Amino acid sequence: MGRRRPRTKPGSDLISQLPEDLKHRILERLDTTSAAKTALVSRQWMDVWLRHSKLVFGWPRGEEDEDGVKYIVKTITNVLLLRTGPVKKFMLGFYQEYHTPEQSDLDVWCLFLSRNGIEQLYLGIHPNPDIGEKFTIPFCIISCPTIKTLYVEGLDFCVPVCAPHGGILSGVTTLAFTSSEFKVKASKILRVNIPNLEELSLRLCHGIDNFVFSAPKLKRLMILYSKSTIDWKWFELHFLGITTLCLTVDSVLVKPARNIQERIPTAMNLQVIKLYDFAFVCQKHIVVVIQLLKKCPNLLELGIKIKPKSHGIYKEEEEDDFPDLSILKDPNSWFDDRDLCKLKSVKMESFNGLEEEVVFIKTILSRSPALEEVTITESVDMDTSLASKFKRKMTTFPRASPKAEVIFTDFECLISSVKSLFPKF
Repeated sequence: MGRRRPRTKPGSDLISQLPEDLKHRILERLDTTSAAKTALVSRQWMDVWLRHSKLVFGWPRGEEDEDGVKYIVKTITNVLLLRTGPVKKFMLGFYQEYHTPEQSDLDVWCLFLSRNGIEQLYLGIHPNPDIGEKFTIPFCIISCPTIKTLYVEGLDFCVPVCAPHGGILSGVTTLAFTSSEFKVKASKILRVNIPNLEELSLRLCHGIDNFVFSAPKLKRLMILYSKSTIDWKWFELHFLGITTLCLTVDSVLVKPARNIQERIPTAMNLQVIKLYDFAFVCQKHIVVVIQLLKKCPNLLELGIKIKPKSHGIYKEEEEDDFPDLSILKDPNSWFDDRDLCKLKSVKMESFNGLEEEVVFIKTILSRSPALEEVTITESVDMDTSLASKFKRKMTTFPRASPKAEVIFTDFECLISSVKSLFPKF
């Protein structure tokens, strides 16, 4: 007869005897509601749950009634107040249509987190704008020294009148705002210091000009689909250090300006540029992008996502608002021997076959001695015969680099799709 398995002690079970680090890893893979239910298995699991430092609360878009929202608020509050250890990571995604928590609820949660070692914070609350005001990021989060990663969606940011000692968000290295508005209560916009910031993403934001800051360690800057144009003076503080720049052309680069070449600061360290919604039918877009490229002597990679025809044609502004357009008459004058010297890769998506697009590619090929690859993705509605015509035509274009190849691909995303950086629940 085989040996009998030893009996476990009364009240114990195998799952309760798992190592503590394994229990934490199991809880990390569960949403907070499921994790709380798992904690009911035994006292050992409850002890681990109360010390668990990563909490995730997510409610997708729906029609939660007022009582349901009150229950959610009570649940979050109780879970936080029962913690017996620090909360390192907290994620809240609330996308109800008609009912949301109160600002005071958010203030209570954030105050607790700021006092309990929060390092990664994700806040997403989208109240119906027709029903109530948007939420504001509590000041205790702005002044919290332990936060390293902060993602905000749907909440406004009030720039402090006076920054705390050491600057705001002093420990933050990654900062992302989506659908936020930057507000200033003082009559004068103050520059604030974010000493450790390395990556900043602003998407669908208002009032970016009000967010004036210095970030000596900033390397990656992304500004997409801004709700207001940004003056180039805003960029001067950041162009010296950044290595990657992602911009939506029509919302950021087209602010009326004469002498645009003098206004764009030189970006000595910039190696990667990705431009979204570049409208080649808009002369102003072409001029400003040319001047931008001339200010990036060490550029290695250029990505361009062309604005689809279906999104409309630009109405040109009055001539007095334009930079000098005479440069467009002679493509050979767009760049000199000092420009594009290190450019190795160009990716162009949604190619329509417009003359302006072809001229731009031809000029890049003839002015880039280090170029290795130009990858072109055709627009989904581009005629097959027209595409074949341009493929043959581009094989005849002169090239400054003997290594340069022109590659056509089927429709696919060469430049990563612009989506919310906020995690999905």
